[in-house]
Amino acid sequence: MTSPDRPAPAVIDPRVIEAISRGREYALPGGPDAALLLHGLTGATFEMHHLASRLHGAGIRSLAPVMAGHGGDPRALVGLPWQDWVAQAVCDLDRLGPARRTVLAGSSMGALVACAVARARPERVDGLVLLAPAMQLQPTGRLGALLGRIGLLRRWVVPKGSGSDVHDADMRRRNPCLTGVPLAAVAELQRLAAHVATIAPEVRVPALVVAGGQDHTVTLAGVRRLAGLLPGAGGEVLVLPESWHLVGVDVERERCGDAALRFIEALPLRAAGGAGQAVG
Repeated sequence: MTSPDRPAPAVIDPRVIEAISRGREYALPGGPDAALLLHGLTGATFEMHHLASRLHGAGIRSLAPVMAGHGGDPRALVGLPWQDWVAQAVCDLDRLGPARRTVLAGSSMGALVACAVARARPERVDGLVLLAPAMQLQPTGRLGALLGRIGLLRRWVVPKGSGSDVHDADMRRRNPCLTGVPLAAVAELQRLAAHVATIAPEVRVPALVVAGGQDHTVTLAGVRRLAGLLPGAGGEVLVLPESWHLVGVDVERERCGDAALRFIEALPLRAAGGAGQAVG
């Protein structure tokens, strides 16, 4: 049921719906504003689909690419450095084309990659929407990162027996995420977090930071730390009390989408820009 003060969802091409269900790349058309949507480690583009739909309904075009090393066997992530996640995201940003305002939105690892891309390409980024950024893992994740630095243990893929960290059971069931987590990739995620901690004070674009109040993957303290390091966030974090890690598709996803839209629509306009073209 649609809220009286929220427009009905925009119609989405069935081919895009199919891509979302399979965790493949998808793009949604729109007007002069654009967004690059980056999923998390061992995640899928599915975890960004609700935000993409909300942006589409507001006339904001978006591209949700499959992050480097994802979309197949989890073992493809073994030996992949974090720099490859960032490098591919920079290329994907260029694929968006010119825009009046360009936003990077990322979940978990994708949020950290968004920060790194904003630092690398400040002339192309007007705002950041950071969903549960993986600045500090919960104790189990930190142990995994430690083991991921040790010899043959690096290649160990830990099965994701209970699926993704999302409270909404239907979203957990539908999420086509990878079936396991290579310990080497967790170690790379921790290295990426250390890099972002160093560069964050130089990332000066406005930032919206969102966290789940019951996140089992990352700590709220780590999210707050990043918000404090980013000048454009001003130390503020929107905490969704009932949500777990994947706040973009969890039980408070509408509140998350509302906040993201308000944030984007409040961003200042560039002096010059164009409508661009949606990526096919």
